[in-house]
Amino acid sequence: MVLNPRASFTGSQDKNLLKVQGLAFGQAFQTVFKVSAMYSVDHPAAGRSMQQCWDLLAPLLKQGGQFTFGFMNQRILLNSSLVSQSNLTHLEVEFTKREIGAITFQSGIALKDFKRAVALLITRPQVIVERGGIKKFLEGNHIEGVHISPAAKPREEGGMIEVGMDMESYLTAQAILDPNAPSGTMALDLLLEAAGTRKLQGGVAGGPRELITLADEAARNTVADPDGDLSQLLAAVAQMLSGMKPDSLLASLPPEKQDDLRGHSPGVMAAHLMEDAISGWAAERLGTVSGSGGEGSGEGDGSRGNVETEVLHALLRGLKATRVAERLLQKLAQFVSQANLPAEVFERMRREVLWFTLPAEKKHAQLLRQEHYTPLEFSRLTQYLQEAMNEGRFADAMEVTQHWFSTWEKSPSSVRAEQLKRAPDLLRVLASVQTLPLMHTLAELLLREILDETRLHWPCHLEATNCLAVVAQNAGRFEDFEFVQKIAMDLKRFMARRPDQHADCCGKAMAGLLTPEGVERLIESFLQRRSDPAWVRTATSLLTMIGPLGAEVALRRLDEESSVSNRLPLIRLIRGLGASAIEATRKRLSDKRWYVVRNAAYILGDLGDPELPTQLRGAIRHEEIRVQQSAITALIKSNVPGRGAVLAEALTQLQAGVLETALDELTILKDPASVEHLEALVLGKKEFKTSVLEKAVVALGAVPSDLAADALYRIIADAAQPLQVRKAALGGLYNHGSAKAAGLVAKLASLPPTDPLAAEVRKVE
Repeated sequence: MVLNPRASFTGSQDKNLLKVQGLAFGQAFQTVFKVSAMYSVDHPAAGRSMQQCWDLLAPLLKQGGQFTFGFMNQRILLNSSLVSQSNLTHLEVEFTKREIGAITFQSGIALKDFKRAVALLITRPQVIVERGGIKKFLEGNHIEGVHISPAAKPREEGGMIEVGMDMESYLTAQAILDPNAPSGTMALDLLLEAAGTRKLQGGVAGGPRELITLADEAARNTVADPDGDLSQLLAAVAQMLSGMKPDSLLASLPPEKQDDLRGHSPGVMAAHLMEDAISGWAAERLGTVSGSGGEGSGEGDGSRGNVETEVLHALLRGLKATRVAERLLQKLAQFVSQANLPAEVFERMRREVLWFTLPAEKKHAQLLRQEHYTPLEFSRLTQYLQEAMNEGRFADAMEVTQHWFSTWEKSPSSVRAEQLKRAPDLLRVLASVQTLPLMHTLAELLLREILDETRLHWPCHLEATNCLAVVAQNAGRFEDFEFVQKIAMDLKRFMARRPDQHADCCGKAMAGLLTPEGVERLIESFLQRRSDPAWVRTATSLLTMIGPLGAEVALRRLDEESSVSNRLPLIRLIRGLGASAIEATRKRLSDKRWYVVRNAAYILGDLGDPELPTQLRGAIRHEEIRVQQSAITALIKSNVPGRGAVLAEALTQLQAGVLETALDELTILKDPASVEHLEALVLGKKEFKTSVLEKAVVALGAVPSDLAADALYRIIADAAQPLQVRKAALGGLYNHGSAKAAGLVAKLASLPPTDPLAAEVRKVE
């Protein structure tokens, strides 16, 4: 066997680069932690160090798609390596106080989420304790692209240690198996919880037979739960068995098991017990649809297939935990035989388990030889791609994917449509910055399928648009937004030919080109690059084509934006989205936060909402004067019919600072619908300044209707009104253009001589 020294040297280089870059990030992160804890993550003092730390994180994420940083056993954790270093003591102490072991950043994380992660980490230790400890605290504080793991205590020695597994698994194993932990308490709690019981009959530890029964119940419950952690349960069972005397433990087992397990370690015995429980559960579950002797139980083939898939996934989870495929299969075969199940049921299970255990290179070669993929073979393909992506074998994953699409192109249209229906699952597995070139290639292939009207096959066309949306989502996750915009433009041009015909296919795909998280990253990028006019146009164009989702996310960001310098650009962005932003903006008019309502009223006016007067009917009465001002300004600028009536209806509820603006607008509008409300303001709101009441009278006088003339007459006749207001009403009535005005002026001759206005009336006669 010839070794490749270059490959080894490259691996060494990669580790050295990781160490250099990882420690530089650690220094910057320590600075960010100190400054943010002293002030806050949004304080200007933290801004520069936050950006520097963010810039150092980017190359680390490009290396492997994610980066883990933390502390373990007095060492610094960098991905799966432990490094001896002493200049990050302050950060290590702060992590320890909070019982935090590591933090993992995923590729594509937005700066906003990075800041949220820092804000979470600097939470005072006392607060974490008050909220139930670190695990409960983290459960209620999920952050997109960030995973925080509780602390653990590895014991290995040396300058640099390879952990050799994903960090979450390692931390879990350390937490359960660490001999310094309280004796068996955590393992016992886990077993009791999984078994659905609260305590053992025999005391804290219970007897061997009771413990074995408990382990069996816990394993069956855990394997039945798709989210159950069999590896964690296996570690707990092994720890509990290690506290038992071997002889008494063996004596509690069936006779046929005693010889097989004699002399084995607690770990091996735990694996055997788990395998028995998993195999027994699997046979019972298969029996629910297979029936005795192989006859069906009345449930359809679809139900049988679903159960077999459920059992297969459970077996594979069990295999990941125990790692002995042959033994698990032998036990399953025994249980299947005892249950009188059809032999072909076990054979299907056996083939898939054996496929699962094949080395990666054999799976790769076999998949490349496939020319047609059944649903089961497609499931194998997806599973292989998931493994390859998790292990960083991106080139292998892309080669197999391209091969699958090459076989798809050669198939008849009906077959291609059925294959594409499953393809989104495959494409989602491939989401990574390393697979972006493949996404570009697949987009070209799918667009050819969509845009070629000479061979338009509707089922295939529809599934191709669904796949294209997933390709764009993968690209958007890693901020390849120019590429996403190109896809959107191609779809838009195609839809322009027959808009109605392609609304449910291409139109739906266009609306789903970005996930909500992708839209958030686009908006974050827009804010960071807002000084670039070309990029602003690109971002606005893409959000507009995406439609309501883009508007909703942009508005949500505006609602929560704490930086004053970002708010106006966000408002401009939302205004640029046009009609697609109207519905999402309307929803915010009922928000409890006054500033959200103010922004919504202002934006709706700029968007030209055709129902603006109706929509702002509530905002114009808001208790906050700034909301009233925004709503009135929007109505005045809109020039939409019906705004006069809405302004007039709200007059008695407007605050003094905005009331005069509304009266000036009503004077210009001369809307007959305002007469009743203007009169009510003058006659019922005498506490207002005389100048305000005079404005209301002037607005009344501007309305050329008999109703307005009658209202002016009643104001003049009301001796309780300020004289200046009555004089203004008299002047308005005298100059009024309605036919009724002259008669009303003549009636004023009946005013008592003692009325201060009587002399004024005689002057105008």
